[in-house]
Amino acid sequence: MKILPVSGVSSAALLLAATAHAQSAAPAQTIAPPPASAPNTLITELPPPGFRTMTMQTPQGPVTVQWGQPATLPNAADYKATVEQLDANGDGFVTPQELPEHHALSSEFRLVDKNHDGRITAEELSHWQ
Repeated sequence: MKILPVSGVSSAALLLAATAHAQSAAPAQTIAPPPASAPNTLITELPPPGFRTMTMQTPQGPVTVQWGQPATLPNAADYKATVEQLDANGDGFVTPQELPEHHALSSEFRLVDKNHDGRITAEELSHWQ
């Protein structure tokens, strides 16, 4: 670009105006959707019972999200256990050492033991179930 002197207008002002015009004339960048011939690698199937589904539109195409929890938990029986069933030494309390391996209460012991004395009472256990 050649800048010629113009009376009454500075060449810097002309240069700024020309730059602004060139930038505003540039087309906006867009993201093209995938071609219709693109293979669909997603498998469409119904979500399991108890799950929710939501589809959102994105510039690249629709996105479906599924979330939830199975209708039946594999360890549901753990949540129905009583102190009498878990109390191996018969002292009326449940301690971490008395719990069977991989019992649901093992990972939640500190939450259930409200007074943090290292033992779970029948009352504490009733609030967990």
